[in-house]
Amino acid sequence: MKKILLMAAIVLSSLGVKAQTEPGTFTLMPKVGLNMAKSGFDDTKMKAGAVAGVEAEYRFSQLFGLSAGLLYSMQGDKADKGDGKFKTEYINIPILAHIYVWKGLSINAGIQPGFMTKAKEDYDDMSVDVKDACNTFDFSIPVGLSYEFSDIVIDARYNIGVTDILKNNTVEFDEVDYDYGKNGVLSITVGYKFAL
Repeated sequence: MKKILLMAAIVLSSLGVKAQTEPGTFTLMPKVGLNMAKSGFDDTKMKAGAVAGVEAEYRFSQLFGLSAGLLYSMQGDKADKGDGKFKTEYINIPILAHIYVWKGLSINAGIQPGFMTKAKEDYDDMSVDVKDACNTFDFSIPVGLSYEFSDIVIDARYNIGVTDILKNNTVEFDEVDYDYGKNGVLSITVGYKFAL
């Protein structure tokens, strides 16, 4: 048993060494994951959805990197009671600074413009297109952590919505008034990073 634990420690330590992307390296990372989204409307709760895309990073030094990406993101929320869902889809462009605090561990923060491609309200076996009532441009502030080991990157970030989802702040869907909603999205992704 001790030999197995020793071997595991050696393998893990070697992965940690490989996790160090060299300064001056430009990397590309396809990624996929899960969103837990909420639109900030009253009487709603988080809705699960997919997120997928690619991010590119330039590593300026052992401490600092800068990345930009293109992500497809399923967002929205669902009713606290009943089966109603507010479904939105975005193309998001995260631009993040990465501060590497320990080996492959980084603290990340930046800005994220997004562009709505779809908005629907589902309830009582009906689906209504509500994109015309929504702002198609979204702006948020992503913050989070990521850890890289053996070219695999696990990323957790929360996107803090800044812009209102609805154009007029108050819109009635299915006799419920929605107002002042902003996107709030927790994303957990796994990506594969390779140097170009």
